[in-house]
Amino acid sequence: MKRTIVSVSLLAMGMALPAVAQDTGFYGDVGYTHFSSDSDGEDFDLGAITGHGGLVFAPNFAVEGEISVGVVDEDVSVGGTDVSVNLNYLIGAYGRAQLPVTEQLTLFARAGLVNGEIEAEASGGGVTVSDSDSETGAGYGVGGEFMFDAVNGVRFDYTRYDIEDLEADAFTIAYKRRF
Repeated sequence: MKRTIVSVSLLAMGMALPAVAQDTGFYGDVGYTHFSSDSDGEDFDLGAITGHGGLVFAPNFAVEGEISVGVVDEDVSVGGTDVSVNLNYLIGAYGRAQLPVTEQLTLFARAGLVNGEIEAEASGGGVTVSDSDSETGAGYGVGGEFMFDAVNGVRFDYTRYDIEDLEADAFTIAYKRRF
């Protein structure tokens, strides 16, 4: 009888471990981010390839890093001069609170510290001038993840960036993978 109880207990613990393992662990994603900003009265929209990597260390809490590299620039006119604006990079570190709604759907909110560099290049009268500026600020937002199976899913999120004189709204869609 004692062996039966021990065997059943070990079997039950073995069956419970996969559920616990899915609640914590490493993840990564890669996708596209659309940035929209109004800087000094000039509106511009930029696009970037964005990746997140993180660690869920409790079912409701995670830490994650973010990196974005610009791939879509915007041309604007400032005082009759053509200016090309692009995102060189954006990196960030976030704390993340999350709420598993179902086994497949998780909602989250995140806040953290970010650093980004935007470059502007102006041309006029045969002269080209470029300048870049790197600033640090805050990033915060909300989102959701839908898992197709135990390891593959999709992530959607909205993030607001408040970086010195620049405020931007960003929308991301990404492929997510749990490890």
